[in-house]
Amino acid sequence: MVKMEAYFQIMTFGGVLSLLGIFLTWNLARIVEHRHLRKKGLSWLVLVGGLVTAAGFLPGASSGGDAIEWAILLGPVLIGYALSESGLVRANIEMLLQTAVVGMALVLGGGSRTLVVESFSVVSTLLLINALAFYMYIPSWVSRVPRTAAWIFMTFFLLNAIYGGDFYVSLLYLLSQLLWISALIRLHLADGVLHTSAQEGL
Repeated sequence: MVKMEAYFQIMTFGGVLSLLGIFLTWNLARIVEHRHLRKKGLSWLVLVGGLVTAAGFLPGASSGGDAIEWAILLGPVLIGYALSESGLVRANIEMLLQTAVVGMALVLGGGSRTLVVESFSVVSTLLLINALAFYMYIPSWVSRVPRTAAWIFMTFFLLNAIYGGDFYVSLLYLLSQLLWISALIRLHLADGVLHTSAQEGL
């Protein structure tokens, strides 16, 4: 019982970190858009897509009605389109392998309705983490951390699909979010690096 309570506390805290990561990634997209892109409004798609899919981690999201489910399913589409059009991140083999892990988790987890809804939130989070990991011309000291965070996050989802509610598995979720946030904060603090790399990349 104690471990189960701790599990929900860690997941809740991890969810708060995810929201922070969404806002910081939106700010990164906003800076790129404001300074270097002709297309406007893409950064808001990142924010809206992230927020609606974050609901997929909330208890009872899969039973919240068709409107909520469709919003969650639409999230990765909005984020993927915005990141692709902005040039912030591009698909690669590593991302495809991580997506395959999501599919494996669905199979091993029994493909329940709740798990399917959560998987779309996972894909959205994965896109946002990889937006930092694979941003063109980003310094390697920034890229390595979110790449590690993405794989830890995928491992969490896979294990959580199999051993749902396990306290130790939830620690992987927390670790992945902490790594992602730390890299985002470091990049934002290194203001010159952010703007220089954005200008060179776009």
